[in-house]
Amino acid sequence: MIVEYILESSSKADPNDIFYKPPSAEEWKKLNDGHHVIVERIDNKEFEKKYLKLQEIGLSVIAAASKEMERADASWETLVNIGMNTVYYTLFPKKRKQQSETYLSNPNPTTATKMMAFVDSKFTYPFINLILPNIKFHLKVFLPKMLPRITIETLDKNADVSEYMREKLEPDSVVSAVKIYSKTYLTKKLQSFSDRYVKVTILSSRPLPKGNAPHTGEKFDRVLIDIHGGGFIATTSRCHQTYLRKWANETDVVIFAVDYKLAPKVKYPYVLDELWQAYFWIVTRAEMEFGVKPRTILLAGDSAGGNLAMSLTLYAIRSKFRVPDGLILGYPALNLSIRSFTPSILTAIDDFILRYSFLNICLNSYIPAEADASKDSYLSPCLIRDEELGQFPPMRIMVAGRDPLRDESYRLMSRLVELGKDAQMIEYRICLLYTSDAADDMQCVDLGGRRIIKKKKKKKKK
Repeated sequence: MIVEYILESSSKADPNDIFYKPPSAEEWKKLNDGHHVIVERIDNKEFEKKYLKLQEIGLSVIAAASKEMERADASWETLVNIGMNTVYYTLFPKKRKQQSETYLSNPNPTTATKMMAFVDSKFTYPFINLILPNIKFHLKVFLPKMLPRITIETLDKNADVSEYMREKLEPDSVVSAVKIYSKTYLTKKLQSFSDRYVKVTILSSRPLPKGNAPHTGEKFDRVLIDIHGGGFIATTSRCHQTYLRKWANETDVVIFAVDYKLAPKVKYPYVLDELWQAYFWIVTRAEMEFGVKPRTILLAGDSAGGNLAMSLTLYAIRSKFRVPDGLILGYPALNLSIRSFTPSILTAIDDFILRYSFLNICLNSYIPAEADASKDSYLSPCLIRDEELGQFPPMRIMVAGRDPLRDESYRLMSRLVELGKDAQMIEYRICLLYTSDAADDMQCVDLGGRRIIKKKKKKKKK
C-alpha cells in the first residue's frame, strides 16, 4: 500500500516544485540567503552508539506498550507490566524486533490511540512533574465560548465579530479548574459544559489577579498562545510544559496553553473552533479577567499544533480580526492530503517514531468524510493563497533533518521568501558516522537532494 501511494503521488508531483530543481536554482539561492539556517552536528562513534541504544530502548517500550495495550486499558498495573516487558524486550532483541515491527507496520487504531493517550495520563503525571521547572503562576481555567460555532457549512462564511466585541459578560465567566472539579459541577452534564468552554492552562513568572481582584504592579503586555501537537489524537499541554515554563520564566511572557479536545472524539473543524473561541477571548477579555493587556500576541505550535496555528491565523485574517504578531512553528504538519508527495515522506516508511501507518491513523481520526484536505486550506495550510499568505505575520520555523513533515516547510519558506516576508527556518540535523575507521569522509545526505560532505579532522602528529 505504501509503495503504491508513493509511486502514484510522486508521479503526479509538480515538475516546477523546488525539490525538482538543482541546488544552483534561484529558489534555493534565495532560500539559503539568510532565510534557511542549518544547525548540523556531526558526531563520532561514541555518540552513534548512544543514539542506537536510545533507539533500542524506544523500540522496546513500543513493543511492550503495544502488546499490553492490545488487551488492557490504562492503569497502574498496565504501567508496571509495560515496565517489566520493556526489560524483557531489551534483553531479547529478536523478540523486540518482531513485536515492534508487527505493530509499527500495521498498528491498530484503537491501540495506537490508547498508547498515545497513556503517555500523557494520570499514570505518567508523577514522572512528568519531576522534570518540570518551577513556575510562580500556574492555573487551569475554562474559557467561555462567545462566538457562533465553526462548522463545515460555515467555514467559508467568516465570522463577523463586531457585535460580540461589544458584548459584556459576567465577571465570573471564566471557570477555574478547581470549581469545575467540585461536587457542584460534577452533578451536571459534563458534556454540555464541555461544549460551552475551552480548557486552557495559564503560565506566568508573576502572579496574576483573578476576576475583580485589584491589580498591583506592572501589567503583562506580551502573550504567547501555545497549541500542542500530538497528531490531533493525543497529549495535552502538560507534556509541553518542560519548555513552556522555561519560556514564561525567561521571557516574562504570559502563556496560554490551549488543551483542545482530541480526535476521534471530535472531528475537524471542531478544534479550529475551540482555538478561535479561546483566541477571541484572550484578545478581548484577558485584561478584564487577569490584568493582561496583549499588545503583542505570538502563536506557537508543534507538528499538529503548527498546522492549527496556521489555520487559526488564516481564519483571523479572513474574519478581519486581530492577526497574531508572530508565529513560532515546530515541524508543522502543513499538508494533510494523503495524496501529496515530498521526498521527506520517504522517511516515514521505516521511522521508528512516525511511521506512515501512524500518520494515516491520525488523518483518518481527525478528518471527516465530507472534508477534502487536498482542497481545504484550513486542513492543509500549504494551500493558502499568496494574497492571504502575504498578510501573515513574521514567522520562525524549526524542522528536523529526518522528519517526514520537513519538506512542506521548505515549500512554505520558498513562498514566503518570494513574497518578501520576514521568515526564517532552522533545520537541525545529526549526521551519524556509518563509515569504517579507515574512511576519510563522513557524509550526511538529506532527502531534499543536497549532500553535505565533511572531512574528518586528522590529528596532528606531535
